[in-house]
Amino acid sequence: MKKLLVLAVLALAACKKDDTPVRQLNYDGKWYIHQTIDKQYTLENGDTAYTKYEVKDYPGTINYIDFQTNLGTGAAFLYLGGKADSMAYEALTPTYFKLDTTLCEVTHLTDSAFQFNTLVFDHNVIPDRVQIRQFFFVLTR
Repeated sequence: MKKLLVLAVLALAACKKDDTPVRQLNYDGKWYIHQTIDKQYTLENGDTAYTKYEVKDYPGTINYIDFQTNLGTGAAFLYLGGKADSMAYEALTPTYFKLDTTLCEVTHLTDSAFQFNTLVFDHNVIPDRVQIRQFFFVLTR
């Protein structure tokens, strides 16, 4: 009985939610977009079929994304291809963050280089298939 009580207390301690903010990797500020990759594909029984693979280069420093955050939340301002947009930003873990409702994954980060990708599941229903669209961003300071 004593062993069960100890195990129950340990299980409760392990399940306790930590309300401290997520430690954010240091990518606050303005990052210039040099390249985007747009991939769209379907998965069917473990096989991948690409329907789109488009690479766009953006020379110069006109296009950017600016992360303005406070304790892991805030806004991101995007200027790409002559269009401006602002999105809510939230750090989820040191590697994952959300832009509005889109999940993003940091794949590379240094003081001067930053790469992340998004993962979007299309709402179109294709029988026996999952349709996925990913955007990859290559940025520098």
